Amino acid sequence: MDQILKQISQSMAALALAVMVAVMPNSMATAGDMTPTMGEDGIYHYDWYHQSFLELADDLEEALDDDKILMIKFDQKGCIYCEKVALEILSEPAINAYVREHFVVVQLDIYGGREVTDLDGDTRAENEMSRKWGVIFTPTIYFLGAPVEGGTIPEQASAVMPGAFGKLTFLGFLEWIVAKGYEGDEPFQKYFGRRMPEIRKIIEDARQS
Repeated sequence: MDQILKQISQSMAALALAVMVAVMPNSMATAGDMTPTMGEDGIYHYDWYHQSFLELADDLEEALDDDKILMIKFDQKGCIYCEKVALEILSEPAINAYVREHFVVVQLDIYGGREVTDLDGDTRAENEMSRKWGVIFTPTIYFLGAPVEGGTIPEQASAVMPGAFGKLTFLGFLEWIVAKGYEGDEPFQKYFGRRMPEIRKIIEDARQS
C-alpha cells in the first residue's frame, strides 16, 4: 500500500510540474505582450511588433507565408490617438490576441529617418515615404492580405484605417479584413452593425478570462 501511495504521490508531483512548465511561459509571455514601452523616438512599441528591415515586399511575403496579413502602422511622437491605440486598444485582451494571431505589424514614424523600401522598389526615409503616400493623420494603418507585384503601399492596400477607432470598431474592422470583406458585397458599416453585439461579448469575455 505504501508503495502504491508513493507512486501516486510521485505521479501527482510530476503532473503538477508539467502543468507549471506549460503554464508559466505562457503567463509570462502574455504579461509582456500586453504592455507597450515607449522608445527613444517617443512612440509606444510592443515587443511583438515585427522586427523589420523595412523592405516592405519582403515583409508582405513573410506575413503571407505565415498565413497572416501585413499591417503597416504610421505613428508619431506626441500623437494622443497613437497613444490611445497603444495603451487602450491594443492592450485590450481580445484585440491584442487577435492582432498577434492574424497580423504582422510593421510600425513606421511619420517623422522618422529610417530607410523604407516600397513595393515598387523606391527607397526613402520614413518621413519622405509618408509624404509620398499622402499620410496626413496618425495613426494611419494599411492592410495587405494578398500577393502583389510593384506599385505602392496605398495603391496595393486591401484596406486602410484612417485614424483611431473605438475598441469595438477596431476589432470589427480587423475581423472584416481577415474575412476579406473588402472583396464582398457587404460594406464594413453593415458588417459591423450585424456583428457589434457579438464583438462586444468577445471583448467582455476576454477581460474575464
